[in-house]
Amino acid sequence: MHDASMVGRLLAMCGWLAWQVGRPFRATPLRRLGTAPVIAISALLIVLAAAPIIAPQLEPQPEDTGVQAIFDDAVVHPEGWVRINGRVVPLEESPTGLPGTYALLVDAEAPLRAVVLRTDAPLEAAALTVVTGRLITEGVIVTEDLPIEATVAGTPPRVVGDALLVPDPVATAVRMVWWPLAIPPALLAALLLVGARSGYPLFRPTTEVDVLSGPLGPGERLPAAYGGRIGSTLRDLAAPAPGTIGGRWTTGRLGYVYTVSETVPALVLRSELVDATFLVARTAERDRVAALVTIER
Repeated sequence: MHDASMVGRLLAMCGWLAWQVGRPFRATPLRRLGTAPVIAISALLIVLAAAPIIAPQLEPQPEDTGVQAIFDDAVVHPEGWVRINGRVVPLEESPTGLPGTYALLVDAEAPLRAVVLRTDAPLEAAALTVVTGRLITEGVIVTEDLPIEATVAGTPPRVVGDALLVPDPVATAVRMVWWPLAIPPALLAALLLVGARSGYPLFRPTTEVDVLSGPLGPGERLPAAYGGRIGSTLRDLAAPAPGTIGGRWTTGRLGYVYTVSETVPALVLRSELVDATFLVARTAERDRVAALVTIER
């Protein structure tokens, strides 16, 4: 019973949340829409949750690669836009015979492979940096002696001879997907969908019956509150009407009604003119009425 009560209370909280969100739409004539507005709001929240995931996918990104891929002609980006991690070593002589500022980008993972950089502004030496830029076809010959930091124990790297890299003014950062921003709206949407399905207050059936409870006596009635239909009167279970309960019902179902603050013994009763949920103060009182009802299983 304890586990069932916990599940019922959690579902009731979801139902209460959905009930509060749908409250402005229950005014006439919007009442006939039922849970549709809550479901529509849930769909919007799902779209909102997807935005931090989908939006970064729309941002263009260079191809993450290494200098060896340039040697192997394995760069697949149509514009030759690449991102390479390496060390920048400025060059004093033009490796192309054309004016400009040149440097060597030594691959961080393969230090015996390098590609020439060409820019309009001076490049400073960098121990380790990320460079993004476009590859262009150009004949390259590096003849000058390289500083020791550009070599491996004095062995100079092999330089790409038929292409060079024109770096972007600002390196394009690696795409970031802001997963945490998607969690709150996704969680809220899930709670609303569960709540819209369960309703509020929440009735959950039970098979536990107080076997010591005797049936109501002839003409005996018990105080209760109800939500549902009695004759032509319709009351919301969230705002039940006071009444009494007695015998002479056709079918019913035992259970509990859960709200965010309490769990109330309840009995769903059906007859020709009645389809309502009755709330009573104690389980024993509910089961005294149930003794006179054909209980649905």
